[in-house]
Amino acid sequence: MPNVLFVSIAFPPKSDAECLQTAKYFHYLQEDKSLKIEVVTSAIPTLYMKYDEKLESYAQGYTNEISVPLKENRWINLFRNRLKLEETVFPDVKQSFHRQSGTVIRKLKQKPDILYSRSYPLSSTIMAYKLQKQLQVPWIMHLSDPWADSPLHRWSSKYNDLQRTWELKCMEAARYVCMTSLSTIDFYQDKYPHLKNKFLFFPNVYELKSTREEAPHLDKLFQPNKLTIVFTGAMAADRSPSFFLEPLRQLVADEPQFSDKIMVVFAGEADFRNRSVFEKYRMPCVHYLGKLLFSEALYLQQRSNMLLLIDNPIEDSRHAMYFPSKLLDYMVTQKRIIAITTKGSATDMVMKDLKGDVLEHKNVKEIKEVIRQAICKFSEGDSDYFFNRLIPEKYEAKYNAGRLAQLIKDVVST
Repeated sequence: MPNVLFVSIAFPPKSDAECLQTAKYFHYLQEDKSLKIEVVTSAIPTLYMKYDEKLESYAQGYTNEISVPLKENRWINLFRNRLKLEETVFPDVKQSFHRQSGTVIRKLKQKPDILYSRSYPLSSTIMAYKLQKQLQVPWIMHLSDPWADSPLHRWSSKYNDLQRTWELKCMEAARYVCMTSLSTIDFYQDKYPHLKNKFLFFPNVYELKSTREEAPHLDKLFQPNKLTIVFTGAMAADRSPSFFLEPLRQLVADEPQFSDKIMVVFAGEADFRNRSVFEKYRMPCVHYLGKLLFSEALYLQQRSNMLLLIDNPIEDSRHAMYFPSKLLDYMVTQKRIIAITTKGSATDMVMKDLKGDVLEHKNVKEIKEVIRQAICKFSEGDSDYFFNRLIPEKYEAKYNAGRLAQLIKDVVST
């Protein structure tokens, strides 16, 4: 019976995009009773990772949990960002996690046979690296997004070199590195050809549930005579609602009758820059709700007619390898999806298995026409237009947790 040490700051019942993915993988992994799992995570509260009592059921099934308190302050982080001092921490603001590897060693119930870690945040990976070096056991490393040389990071060359050094050090120490998209694997196989056999595809996953979420206080947003399009997710930096709101503004300006036929709901955390976007595009048919509980976001998705996804605008498709976990939640609803992304991106590749519209950020005219067509199809009562019949099994949580359990057993037995 393999003893697994599962390392992740982003562990339920904390809630953010990475926590939710960790929750799904862990929940089905622990159902394999041939595995004994100890968990190393951050103590609650953890800054920026809200406690969600509805995720408590996903934090069951381990033999022991080692919770490490983090030394982090919201105001210090804000001060650091304002003064452009982000590079005074490494690899991220949760660095106090990996600095407590000795504490974790002392609190272990028994020596593990194998380590499994999930990142982001990257401090989870550094913690796992330190534990691997001290325990001398095999390590399976999961990397949700690219690390060094990512187009989303605006690091100095010196700081990026430091991140690259640790990226390579961790990948060389790990037995396998699991990644969420095939384009990410292609990127790293080109970058580190001597490690190409280590990289494995373990995507973000969805979970099939027989029950529907309840959030009746949100019912007032839905009117049976209006097409409702819902976006749930973070809006930060260049991932902006303006890519959808500008085409919508033009449509209702040109044809005002459409304003009464559509409702667009945005739910999710937005930074100051993107909150101001909603002020700029004030329209009666647009609602911004701020950050909601995961269950409330799911309820919005279930009640919608159509779902909206907006990727970061990355011009080079080779670097557009980010797989938005929200796309998996969208799959389960079986609703039509509008995806605003880079042609050839990871999102574009996933959308080939789904019913929807894939549009580039700059194509205002095409996005405007897709909105118009959706309103017309809804008015005509064309329900098939909005129904996505197929849900690809290759992204299902139980299926991929089973693959991971088998990988763990194979590594331990060799």
